[in-house]
Amino acid sequence: MKLCRCPVCHSDIHLDQLLEDDAGREILTILTQLKGNNARAIVSYIALFRPEKSALSNSRALKLMQEVLALYKPSPLLAHALSETANSVMKKRRDKQNTAPLSNHNYLKQVYESAKPLFTVVRNEQNEEEIQSQAQQAKAQEDKRIDDIQYVDRFVRMGRTDIVQDTPEYQVWLKWKEEQQQ
Repeated sequence: MKLCRCPVCHSDIHLDQLLEDDAGREILTILTQLKGNNARAIVSYIALFRPEKSALSNSRALKLMQEVLALYKPSPLLAHALSETANSVMKKRRDKQNTAPLSNHNYLKQVYESAKPLFTVVRNEQNEEEIQSQAQQAKAQEDKRIDDIQYVDRFVRMGRTDIVQDTPEYQVWLKWKEEQQQ
């Protein structure tokens, strides 16, 4: 089944040929499971390992993807590091500074570590929002508890316990009353 034409070389891309290869199937599986920009970034990154005069085999591409995903879990930080690595190496290649294919992930590791502080701040802000959200939930629960106690207490003071004694609020009030007596 003809899927589409390659935007680079204009050859036909056939889905059945891609799925015929075990490594090709696994690559597609990995790429479809990645969230955000991680899929696009990892494809750009593994292209840096392609030898100048030949194609990168599916098995080599799969191995490279698995190595990267074993080093780092998919995240906005990983997508950023992969993109920055690819952009930097491609710029050097365009400027004819270093045209050799990558042989390891050392440069990615450096870029990842240098970008970590940028994303740590975001993570802290997210954690702060989560903590605030949890604090708001706890306050809302305490407010509901107080409302329940006051609601039942009004009926008890009027001598109309029979109206509220089968409600969940009454159980909250009983617990509060026991705490008061201790």
